[in-house]
Amino acid sequence: MIRLLIVDDEPYTVDGLYEMLENTADLELELYRAYAPEEAVEWLTRTKMDIVLSDIRMPGMTGLELQKWVVSQWPRCKIIFLTGIRELQTAQEAIRTGSVDYILKTEGDEAILRSIRKAMEDLREETRSDQFMLQAKEQMHKALPLLHREWFTSLLDPHFSGSMVQARMQELDIPLSLDLELIPVIGRIDRSEENADSRDQMLLLYAIQNIAAEFFETAVFFSVNLDANHLVLLIQPSGHETHEVKACHSAALWRKTGSFVQGTLESVQETCLRLLEQPVSFISPAYPVTWTGLSRAYANMRHKLVLGIGTGVGMLMSVDPLDEGGGSDPLPPVRMMMDKLERLMNEGLEEPFIEYLKEVLGRPTKFADYVQVYYSVAALLLAQLEWLNPGTDGSDIDLEGLFNLSTHSTSEQAAQTFLTLSLLILSRRRELQDERTSQVINKLHQHICHHLDGDLSLTKLAEIVYLNPTYLSVLYKQSTGNNLSEYIARIRLEKAKELLETTPLKIHEIAEKVGFETAGYFTRFFKKRLNLTPQEFRAKT
Repeated sequence: MIRLLIVDDEPYTVDGLYEMLENTADLELELYRAYAPEEAVEWLTRTKMDIVLSDIRMPGMTGLELQKWVVSQWPRCKIIFLTGIRELQTAQEAIRTGSVDYILKTEGDEAILRSIRKAMEDLREETRSDQFMLQAKEQMHKALPLLHREWFTSLLDPHFSGSMVQARMQELDIPLSLDLELIPVIGRIDRSEENADSRDQMLLLYAIQNIAAEFFETAVFFSVNLDANHLVLLIQPSGHETHEVKACHSAALWRKTGSFVQGTLESVQETCLRLLEQPVSFISPAYPVTWTGLSRAYANMRHKLVLGIGTGVGMLMSVDPLDEGGGSDPLPPVRMMMDKLERLMNEGLEEPFIEYLKEVLGRPTKFADYVQVYYSVAALLLAQLEWLNPGTDGSDIDLEGLFNLSTHSTSEQAAQTFLTLSLLILSRRRELQDERTSQVINKLHQHICHHLDGDLSLTKLAEIVYLNPTYLSVLYKQSTGNNLSEYIARIRLEKAKELLETTPLKIHEIAEKVGFETAGYFTRFFKKRLNLTPQEFRAKT
């Protein structure tokens, strides 16, 4: 919602404008009042304002001086001057220094509303401007290494969706083609310093990437940083050579490409050792792999790289990507599966979580793989329990059944144990979330009921519960089905009715106690809701 601050040293003007704007239903503004420039500065220091509607001639600080301060703090804020001054020079200076409009007080409400609507439209237009798209692209560029890693990780699922991968490749400007096989290469920084700075380690990886990119410039080349020590290179024949593939010369072309890859990796290795003083190991497949076979090839190469050969430093190996007797598809990395499970649980996505958990538990075909997945899931669920109940000793759950695989006679029984515990965790998360939300709502209600004559602006209420004002407004609407302003108005009306029925207080005194600056404003508010003035209501009781 757009925030608007009214600034004038005449309270009658401020209150009149506030009431007029509040009763203009289609504006959807969050309104604030300041009866002096200094009060306006205080508001602007506490919270962002989108529009400031201000007088020019005010004691202490002029509207033009206030404008300069506002622009320095909130450069996108729109300034509208409302004044009785007819001096052309003042109007020109106001507009020249960045105000959106200059309105004479004698022009009436329509001119004010027209100017505010224009400012609101300008604000909305700015959010749709190319500048934000450019900023988004810049931010995406900075995030590209992480996005590339996520993209590559998705390929390690043997059941990945080709159409989704292709769309993601286009978004991330990845030059590879899903229509061609590829040669994946895993690289590893050897003998990395244990106490090496993470930034220095990443710079080293980028340096290796750049060296590899330079040597592979005649091929279609793409590289991804996997972690602080590993990277993967993905290589295909260059565009002009792909015609040979279509002309049924693919076998010869791939032999040529494979030989080029092996020889070039040797040059990359030598250059890294000479320029970076860093030994690097590379492992590649003996022949190209399909995209659907990438997960198996990667798992096999990573396994062989860990086992190593010789001293395990500066290795340059070529392996059969389908070695180890073929058989079943390899699992995606367990860490990747656990990360997805944790994300689904943290986002409270119960059905997707349960479905993916069943899929994860049903994937392993080898007992060793199943054991690894089983205890990884068990550790994840225990960590979730600890997060929900810090300091728990686990007495309320079956730890024996959770961490002793042998207690389950079948894999289905083990899966049921995980599913039962997962549903318990998800239910507890919802309960805690509902409890925290209820606590926030109750705290707000109590504060409003005890401070009807005080500051009940959204900014003030947000400060009380340590939330952003806009988010608080959304949260309250989601939780109660009503706007926070509607609740405040209802409580004010109920309190006013109680005071009219049970006390001899005068109308202006009641108005002050329920948060209205003037008796006239209170009377109009009261009559609009009950179709009776406060005096008429009191007379009937």
